[in-house]
Amino acid sequence: MNIQNLANKFNLNETEKSILLFIEHHAKDIKELGIRGVAKRCYTSPATIVNLAKKMNFSGYSELVFKMKENTLLEDAANPSEVTALPYYQKLSDRYFNEFEQILNDYRDKTIMILASGFSQIIANYINESLILNGFRSITNSHLELMRKEYAGETLVVVVTESGETSRLKELVKESYENGIEVLSFVGNPNSGITHYSRLSVVTHDDVQFSKDPYEPHLFYGSVLLVFEFLLSAYLKRSIS
Repeated sequence: MNIQNLANKFNLNETEKSILLFIEHHAKDIKELGIRGVAKRCYTSPATIVNLAKKMNFSGYSELVFKMKENTLLEDAANPSEVTALPYYQKLSDRYFNEFEQILNDYRDKTIMILASGFSQIIANYINESLILNGFRSITNSHLELMRKEYAGETLVVVVTESGETSRLKELVKESYENGIEVLSFVGNPNSGITHYSRLSVVTHDDVQFSKDPYEPHLFYGSVLLVFEFLLSAYLKRSIS
């Protein structure tokens, strides 16, 4: 894991970088230490560690540690020349698979409406075509009447958004939620408003909207494709077994 890249992306100070380094180097026994133990060893406070996690768009200390351990274990599992991103996205998809499978089962013969804007629309189109080819009733047009209360249980709204804060999408998702229409979202930001209205929010942690680097790569789009492919593949294999 490149701590300096994380420091640049999230504008971390030296104390915050030292916390990440400590967690990375002590991944195997970090659970026993706990947040207070980590704070003591890093000569800082638990509040500082919690603030660091929030700064990096994690829900708290536990998610930060999980993410760090996940990446560290990936690096330890193979030679540097053999490491690819695929094992990470496989693990990420595994985390969401059970609920994803249940959602697709619930809407196997119902309407799936996919919403997105900007570059995310390209990903939405890909997801739509994949679902159609596999027998789902999927559309990418925004038929607002399908979000009315009478369609609760008959329409699934799928949203693709890097920030999870696109105003129009948030309005549509909130309206769907209030009308009992379930939402499956693919987002880069775990703390976005859209995640709170979603039955399942698949978070890739690739949101770069707050980066100070204008040339920061937008990994979100590729990440969603990889996670979606793993999820759909696992679902189709399970459904025919």
